[in-house]
Amino acid sequence: VDAYTIGTWSSKISYNSVKKHGTAEDIAKLPPPTARNKRRGEKLKGEKLILEDDIVHDAGPGQFVYQDRAWCVPESFQFPEKINRLEGWRRWLHGAIHVDGAKKWWIKPYRTFRSADLHSEKLRNQFKNEWKPIFTKMMEAPGLEIPTELKDIDEAFVQSSFETATGYLKSCFSFIFKASEEKVDAYTIGTWSSKISYNSVKKHGTAEDIARLPPPIARNKSRLDSNPGKRGRDMTWHRAEEAPANLKKHRITQEATKADIVWHLP
Repeated sequence: VDAYTIGTWSSKISYNSVKKHGTAEDIAKLPPPTARNKRRGEKLKGEKLILEDDIVHDAGPGQFVYQDRAWCVPESFQFPEKINRLEGWRRWLHGAIHVDGAKKWWIKPYRTFRSADLHSEKLRNQFKNEWKPIFTKMMEAPGLEIPTELKDIDEAFVQSSFETATGYLKSCFSFIFKASEEKVDAYTIGTWSSKISYNSVKKHGTAEDIARLPPPIARNKSRLDSNPGKRGRDMTWHRAEEAPANLKKHRITQEATKADIVWHLP
């Protein structure tokens, strides 16, 4: 026993080793599998899930290779279904553990995801339509600053920032909070993103909520400014007969005027 290495000790005291070799008294002291896995943040699949170790591996930018390219999330990664706002906020700020096969991986904060990080159209649509609207809005809360170091985003910060951001939501979308607290707390993030949408506020919001909405044109301009990649070309249009000779011409038939139009970048 004195000659056992620490690796041998860690192996011998593992759950599966005790179940296999322990006495009745040793086994009786083991925590229930479900509680054990729940406490460790694992996803239990019956009692067949056996992890290689207790290490949480860091999922780097190109950690996983499938579909002929490298990804920062495993192919088994999916967004949790019907998640509430607090748990979603926790993942948005700090990331989460994901079990893939026999390993646990730490997935980066969801706020850092780009569309290209997600391996299916379903995931990209979920991120765009359910996750981004509500949590981007919450991050606009006055006075809320997200630490740059992940180690500084502990559970105390998650809770305090959630309260700050919720107060901001109440000031912008008071109509949502007219429902019972129990009902509001049960809303999924998809429901939240739907309720804070421009059209939803115009239809259901109070006069104060509606007054806080940006004008539609300014709102759309803001969205373009925040997504310059989607702006498209800044075009100056001319009738074909008026266009300078040095412009690259593109013949575009306009049904309304039948005119030939050309464009150029100013």
